[in-house]
Formats: sequence, C-alpha cells, structure tokens
Amino acid sequence: MKVSYFETGRYHAPHAMPPVWPMPSGAYDQAAGTAVYQGMVDRITLVEKLGFDWVSLSEHHYSPRILTPSPPMAAAYLAARVHKIKFALPGPIVSHSNPVRLAEELAMLDTMADGRLVVGLLRGTTNEALTYDLNPQESRERTDEGMELILKAWTEPQPFGWQGRHFRYRTVSVWPRPLQQPYPPTFALGTSREAGEFAARNKIGLGVSYGPFDVMGKATGYYRDQCALHGWEPTSDQIIFRANIVLAETDAEAQRAMEAYPAQAAFALGAGVANALLELDTRNIAGESRPPSVNRALPINFIGGPDTVVEQIRRCREQTGAGIIDLGFNTPGSSDPDLLTASLELFGRKVLPHIRDI
Repeated sequence: MKVSYFETGRYHAPHAMPPVWPMPSGAYDQAAGTAVYQGMVDRITLVEKLGFDWVSLSEHHYSPRILTPSPPMAAAYLAARVHKIKFALPGPIVSHSNPVRLAEELAMLDTMADGRLVVGLLRGTTNEALTYDLNPQESRERTDEGMELILKAWTEPQPFGWQGRHFRYRTVSVWPRPLQQPYPPTFALGTSREAGEFAARNKIGLGVSYGPFDVMGKATGYYRDQCALHGWEPTSDQIIFRANIVLAETDAEAQRAMEAYPAQAAFALGAGVANALLELDTRNIAGESRPPSVNRALPINFIGGPDTVVEQIRRCREQTGAGIIDLGFNTPGSSDPDLLTASLELFGRKVLPHIRDI
C-alpha cells in the first residue's frame, strides 16, 4: 500500500470568522496567510522524511478551508523545497479551466519537478460552479471534454484543431511536453458511472473518495468491469482512495477526539443557494443516483489507534482494490498545527511500516 498526505494549506484564523461560503475576503489576515505556506513546507519536508510516497494538493475557492486555489502553483513552490516525494494534483478542476493552458502548466510542472507529478482530473464540488458562474448541469460534459483535450494535447505530435461543444481552439500544440511519457500517471476522479467509463476507455486510473468502503467498492468494481470491456486490467496503483483520518495513540483517545467533529461543513452555503444547487446538480455512484454533497462535513473513514487503523486500511484495500490511500489528517475541535504534526509522526512511526505489504 502506498500513502499520500493530503495537504490542504490550513489557515488558522487569529479571530473568529463567519461560517459562510463564500468567505468575505476582508476576513483574511496577511500574517496568518503567509504562515500557511511556510507550514506547508514544514509538513511536506516532514512527510518526505517519514517515508510518505506522495503529497496531494487540491483546488478550491473563496474559502480558507483549502488555501490552494492553484494546485500547479502550489506544487511548483513545494517541489523546489523537497526532492524525492511525488506531487499528486487530484484537483485541477477541469470544467472551470482552459484545458490547453492546464495541459501546458502540468507538462511544465512535470519537467521542473523531474518527473514527480501525478495528475488527477476533477469535476469539482457543487458549490465550485458558482466560482466561475458556470452551469453545474454542464460540469460532467465540460470535464469529460476537457480531459479528452488534455490527453490529446500531451500525445498528439502535430498541431491540431479542436471544435467541441464547450471548448474550441483553432490550433493546439503544447510546449513543453511532459517529462514522463506519454504523460504522467493520470486519474479520473469521481465515483460516477461516467468517471469510471472515461477512465476505462482512456486506460487511466480512477480516484474515489470519502464514502464507505463497500460503497466505494461499487465504483471501483464498475471501473474494473469497464476496463475489462476495453481489453485491459488496471493495477492496484491505478486506484486511489482519498479519505479523512483521526489517529491517536489509543482507540479511546481517537473516539474522544471525534466527539468534537462537526456534522456541518465549517463554511456553509446559504440555505437557498444550497437547495438550488441540489436541484440543479445530479450525482451517481456507478450509475446509482445520489444527492451531491452540500453543507455536510466530510466523513472520517479511518479512526482509532495505530493497530485499528492498520486493520481499517487492510479492509479498505480488500473492498475497494485501492493501492494508494490519500489521507487528510484531522484534529477535530482544534486548530493547533502541532497536533497535526504529532498525528503525522505517529502515522509514520506506527502505521506506515505495517501497511507496506497490504
């Protein structure tokens, strides 16, 4: 089992902030913001030393929850400061981006980082559509078309035109080309039937997140079935499971920490906007309909002391087939960055050595 650390760019506010999205930019404190990025360097230096395989960075907007609105920029900043760990970007939101520019930036980053880039191509969460005034009903189509364009831009040796439904370019010819050929390890991210079919058709990996192991197993099982239809079989390293973890020295300590875990997202959409998005957006798990996640705190998939978490990771592998877990380390009820550091060190000492053979 390989392990990725999900670095969110945690912003620790020096004063109380309104629990709303979008967060008013006037609440931003410059000193606290500067400290975010130094903290990222410190943590990534630590996880490289501990033996983590990847660090992952995601894209979100208008909120201090994840202070990385540009994952390629964050990865370039961090890759210059550590030299072995890989950088996974499960979070350039393709539907909101210029796919040609994204193909250029990721190829440039792969070259600058000496081939340490892993790419995840993401549809985005429901509220992200408001960031760029896009129709959430079109996000699936825009994502698939943008992903097709990025993959072609990385592999087509001659200039080509693109006349799609959502993107149109007279001429595409990406420079530089990725260092990893034909392109970096690439994943479609999502639990939907469409994500699984896209990944299988294009012979790329699949990333799923946050749901119960058996439910996520439905999505990864559908993906493997589709791969078989297209004449190939994915390896375990082509399935990523992103999840939250609360790790403590004992199960009892972890359970006490969970008592402070919120039921609602820290920065919530207004009720009217949330309800409108719920009606506009549609989601599914391997074709089975489900409501989009709006205003709910993400679940904790791994919780307990080291031995318990090792067994949970073993069960995750058995039910989802994932060979890579991407972990967001949580410290419920606390904004103390030292607690996050302690949790990472505990994982490196008492969990990581025991999951390599899973």
